[in-house]
Amino acid sequence: MTTFEQQGLNLNLESVNVAELVQQVLSSLKLQFEKYKAEVSFDKVGEGFVISADKIHLTNVIYNLLDNALKYSENQPKIKIELQGYDSEIRLSISDKGIGIPPEYQDKIFEKFFRVPTGNMHNVKGYGLGLNYVASVIKQHSGKIEVQSELNKGSMFTLTLKKA
Repeated sequence: MTTFEQQGLNLNLESVNVAELVQQVLSSLKLQFEKYKAEVSFDKVGEGFVISADKIHLTNVIYNLLDNALKYSENQPKIKIELQGYDSEIRLSISDKGIGIPPEYQDKIFEKFFRVPTGNMHNVKGYGLGLNYVASVIKQHSGKIEVQSELNKGSMFTLTLKKA
């Protein structure tokens, strides 16, 4: 993290098909999904999902968001992934029906070391670095990340990235 903070991310840009990348991450999480009896859907709308990106960092971003959707859902998680292709950009949304994020914390979740106080509601371990990393990677790619969340109803994280 110290090197990352001092030097920023060192991106190795290449042509990346985001639809294929999502599929790879879904395959790598297959056992986790089965363990939690998660319902996962992946829908593509439009076409042209190729962007110029660092494949490793973007893989980590998608993995982190899906892992959070699993960790912060109760019972049988329901996760929906939607990839939309537009003329000049793509939009990737990952939504869940999990515990949600209270409105007063939604603007803080991308800060380093910030963790939403949950009392005894949920016992998820972590250091509050995952979403900070996600936001930093997306920013380095000149993209944006947004969150919409409602307490006890779930969250949706949307990434917007420019096409190659």
